[in-house]
Amino acid sequence: MIEMLVKSIQIDSENRIVVMVQDMIAEQFLNDESRKMIKEMTEKALGDDFVKLEVSKKSFRVTVAEGTEESSKQKIEDELKKYLEMAMEFMSQMKPEE
Repeated sequence: MIEMLVKSIQIDSENRIVVMVQDMIAEQFLNDESRKMIKEMTEKALGDDFVKLEVSKKSFRVTVAEGTEESSKQKIEDELKKYLEMAMEFMSQMKPEE
């Protein structure tokens, strides 16, 4: 289900977690509110392991404490899944009654 929004989640050569988003939502990443939400989500999920967030049009990169890359990647993936499930549940409740 996460594939609806995310193309891939990888660790790059600089040990940053890189989340590539689908083209259909890429434009949302230019919005200041979206950047703020992503930063809050990653800081909350990673706690003290969070170092820095960089957002571009089609991706966001998260720098984490050295040695926590793999566990942080999993935490980010889990958090994205949780937010997507919440959004899907909200949307299903918004369906007009027939």
